[in-house]
Amino acid sequence: MTALFCPKCGKNTDVFYENVCKHCFIKDRKLLECPAVLFSKICPVCGSVYKRGKWSAREDENETIIECVKESSKFDNQISNLDLTLSAKQLDYSRYRVHIDAKAKIKGAPVEIEQDTEVRISWETCDTCSRIAGGYFEGIVQVRAEKRIPTKEELENCRNIAESVAARSQEKGDRLAFIAKTEELGEGTDFYVGSIKLGKQICRAIIEVFGGKITESPKLVGQKNGEDLYRITYALRLPEFVRGDIISVDDKVIVVQNSGKHVSGIDLETGKRFIENFNDLMQVKKLCRSQDAVSAVLVADEGNTIQVMDPDTYESITIKRPEFLSAEPGNEIKIVKTTKGIFVVPDNM
Repeated sequence: MTALFCPKCGKNTDVFYENVCKHCFIKDRKLLECPAVLFSKICPVCGSVYKRGKWSAREDENETIIECVKESSKFDNQISNLDLTLSAKQLDYSRYRVHIDAKAKIKGAPVEIEQDTEVRISWETCDTCSRIAGGYFEGIVQVRAEKRIPTKEELENCRNIAESVAARSQEKGDRLAFIAKTEELGEGTDFYVGSIKLGKQICRAIIEVFGGKITESPKLVGQKNGEDLYRITYALRLPEFVRGDIISVDDKVIVVQNSGKHVSGIDLETGKRFIENFNDLMQVKKLCRSQDAVSAVLVADEGNTIQVMDPDTYESITIKRPEFLSAEPGNEIKIVKTTKGIFVVPDNM
């Protein structure tokens, strides 16, 4: 049998790659090239990573280091069946050593390589954190209520909504979706937002839950690249009515159970369920609160009507019997006196 040898180095071989032995074939080829030292930029405040020319969302630090090595590694353009393992070890606060173990084939020739590279972290404050630290904001969302002071619970819910909206926008890559400052005031809460867009999103999200209305007031604050720069104040007014309010709606008297995009409650005259879009309500007036109800004796139940003893005059007054009434004659019930008449108030209000 005739012996085969490499025409380049003269060694005996029975496997050729482009007419030369494996040693000669891979001698001038590199499976991968990676610099001995790499640099990665991370924000020490929020953990954002600077890559591809811009700041990106926070990542796991170890994953950031591995990604830095992957992006900086150049592979032979003819490889196949790549098996790449990267192991990172932290050396100190700002240095990692990454061990690279790579196996692949170049035109069928098996090739492997092991090497170490060092990644050095440059801790630099990102654009967003710099803006927050500098008090930067493009808009103010002022949460107030119509003809009343918002409740503590309402303001807490509004804050949770605002923070949730900002977090979702940040996850989608909006670097200006931050709340720079929150001010708790006697009349409500002010959110200083990083972008006009975020201000609008927060207003829409709060109104979706509570209802209300918005007015916008732009203010010219300067110019950039020849364009006017504005800050916008969003005056968000929550609905006038809250749970427990007794209101007059056209010819009905309603005890409010929920007030938001829709007003829902109970018609005190009939006891039937009431629900309407807040913006469709025309003649609305607050009469009193369910907390203003007083005790009165149910004198008689006549089916469609009942007789109640007025606790002030001790006279029997006949009113319509609401569906929710379950008391029997002789029992005490809760009533309210309004300009629209006397009404029974449900026990759970």
